[in-house]
Amino acid sequence: MRKDTVSLLSKELIKVDSVDELSKESSEPLIRQINLSIAKKLFFDNTLFVDARAQEYYDEGHIPNSICYDNIDTLFLKLEKKIFFDDAFVVYCSDDDCGSSEELALVLQENGYSNIYVFKGGWKQWSDSELPSNKNE
Repeated sequence: MRKDTVSLLSKELIKVDSVDELSKESSEPLIRQINLSIAKKLFFDNTLFVDARAQEYYDEGHIPNSICYDNIDTLFLKLEKKIFFDDAFVVYCSDDDCGSSEELALVLQENGYSNIYVFKGGWKQWSDSELPSNKNE
């Protein structure tokens, strides 16, 4: 039996619709949902992206400089080398129907990370928009 499970009852994500909302401070840890335009801005501002998909999908194509969630222990080590617990970063998965990014964001929040954005459009919306990508064709 695992003790590090994700709660079945999670709060709905706070939606961030404009870049101005990114700077809003909060006294509690936040997981916020972002759209493509905000994800694009954060990417070009060199914000870290975490790909919640399996390694095989990451290897087929991913957002440049993102790190893959291959297993939680390895991910924690990768994050520890790149960011602090209160630094903002983006979690994404396949598309807006994929729940892996939200699940991973909740696990990361439960482990001390407090400024997480979930890009619901995921890899599909990113690559369909012809934004920078690392693809194996």
